[in-house]
Amino acid sequence: MDEKRRKTLVVAAQIIGCASAFFLVIIGLFSEDYGWVHDLWSEVFFVLNLVVLVVLGIALFTHRRYFKAIAVYGFVVAIMNLMFLFLPNTPLLEWFTVFTAFGYVGLISYNMAYNETQQS
Repeated sequence: MDEKRRKTLVVAAQIIGCASAFFLVIIGLFSEDYGWVHDLWSEVFFVLNLVVLVVLGIALFTHRRYFKAIAVYGFVVAIMNLMFLFLPNTPLLEWFTVFTAFGYVGLISYNMAYNETQQS
């Protein structure tokens, strides 16, 4: 993949990721007590999160300094997000999916920090 396309995909993932984070806050504001409102924003969050996981995975998978295991983890988390969309909405599945996505963000941060120390 050429660098211009990769950068475009990464920027798109960042923008969609910010929207996803916003909807995660909205989910917190509209707890499960709000019924369908909570469910609606949860689904929006998980669809956007799924897009971020897939787009970022595609963009970075062929990058020479990106750990392939992190990409695989991201794709597994994306599959779990798909389960959320097709299975009944349960708090356990919601939280599990959110924390696995946070784990992905942490792994990408680790990857970036590791690469930064290797260049020093």
